[in-house]
Amino acid sequence: MNDIMLFGAGHHGKKEQVAPGVEKVTFGSSIEPHQSQARLSFSSYNATFIVKTVYQERGGYLIGVCGDEPSDEDIVQAIFKYHPKPIG
Repeated sequence: MNDIMLFGAGHHGKKEQVAPGVEKVTFGSSIEPHQSQARLSFSSYNATFIVKTVYQERGGYLIGVCGDEPSDEDIVQAIFKYHPKPIG
């Protein structure tokens, strides 16, 4: 299994595990609070992430992207926060 950092669907680099060679993976979104008529509820949904390799010169890290691409700064911050293992 490889470490992957998830970006999008409420995730900001959270580390998960995926099988080698996958191109798409589905994980639950981050649980988000919603307030309606003075009642607080929480919801999540299944989100599909496109798997990409970044920073190949450093051994390569896997990221999963759902929606907008993360900035280089966001990726580097997630590497320092979650300590994923490089794939190379």
